[in-house]
Amino acid sequence: MSKTPTRIYAVKRQSSGTTRLVRATSQAQALRHVALDEYDVDVASQDQLVNALGVGIAVETATTVEAASV
Repeated sequence: MSKTPTRIYAVKRQSSGTTRLVRATSQAQALRHVALDEYDVDVASQDQLVNALGVGIAVETATTVEAASV
């Protein structure tokens, strides 16, 4: 049985410059590992949407890595 190969990724927080080294099978997996320590993600409630849009927070559209680098 073969084991999925891993690499060690350096995940750098842009705002502080701190770097974490993460062994993962992909760049996305490494980023997710770090992000889960920093953020909670849930579907926005109607109240959250109304409040955020009311203070000028725009809705962002997530893209794939390939689309973002074009």
